[in-house]
Amino acid sequence: MLRKSIFLCAMLLAVHATAGADTDNPPAAGEPAAKPAKPERLCIKSTQLEGVASQLAHLQHIPPSPELIRTAREAGVDANPVYAKFGVTGEFDSFKTWLEDLNETADAPLICGRARSGQRIVLVAAVRAGALKLVGKNRLHAEVIEDFRDPYLVVRDSKGSSRRIAVDGGAYGATISLPLEWDRPLFVQLVATGPSGPRPVAERWVGKIPEGESTPRGSRSPEAWLMQLRRAAGARSLRSNRLLTQEATSHARMVCESGKLGHELDPYGDPEARLLKRGIEARVVGEAVARAATMREALHVIEDSPSHRMTVTDPRFTDAGYGKAQDERGRTCAVVLLASWPRKVP
Repeated sequence: MLRKSIFLCAMLLAVHATAGADTDNPPAAGEPAAKPAKPERLCIKSTQLEGVASQLAHLQHIPPSPELIRTAREAGVDANPVYAKFGVTGEFDSFKTWLEDLNETADAPLICGRARSGQRIVLVAAVRAGALKLVGKNRLHAEVIEDFRDPYLVVRDSKGSSRRIAVDGGAYGATISLPLEWDRPLFVQLVATGPSGPRPVAERWVGKIPEGESTPRGSRSPEAWLMQLRRAAGARSLRSNRLLTQEATSHARMVCESGKLGHELDPYGDPEARLLKRGIEARVVGEAVARAATMREALHVIEDSPSHRMTVTDPRFTDAGYGKAQDERGRTCAVVLLASWPRKVP
């Protein structure tokens, strides 16, 4: 766990974007002066994220994503994904631009927290599309914001087994009991469908977070990685499909160009509709999307996410395609596209 900094900023960075009011044209005689435009808030203050920022403030660089996320989960932050930016006193415009860019690609409002260590400033932000709140020791209340629908939980126990649980609570969410016989600690994801398709919107550990988080291993190809993962789950190996790879590559480029992680980034919609556009029909279609510094790390993100892992190890699939692209920052956008007995249709 990261050492806490002894310096904590007393208040959140007041970051606003001001609407364009025309100050060069005064009101005509007799007309009331126009009210100044109310600043648009770029993020909502989070005490928990302020705590995360204070733990990061003594570092010399932004920690790797797994370390950042672990620190956030240990602090009780369930929002997903989580980002951090380092700077120095006086770099207000840099932080403002960073938040504006995050809002441009986010599918839900941002929450954020700020801390200071000497001249160093740390701002941590997360996308808040849903929430997982502990109710006692063995119950969770799950809810999503208005723009998201069809929520469900994916729960992974300490032995690596995952289960899917429906969330039927309407606008007010639902409180769900987690059976005592499921081996703790449990890693719980709340998945819901938003403007860019389904994704994990909140994550929480129930029980003590394991000390040693797994790390990416080796430099396996996506095909070898998926074969080993499915073999461990008792699922069949998959055929590499050229047409699926073409669509997966096209979507990886779309992810990198848009800056958004999602399945529905073009007018054609979800993966099934995108395949139909290419004249391919399948009984079942699935997709996993990730972005990381390298392909190996992106595959590890998919493997470590219960909902994504359930998708790529689904025994119904017979074929797979693998897509890869790089964004302007050099990060890898990875797509694994799967289908059950795909065939060309007229």
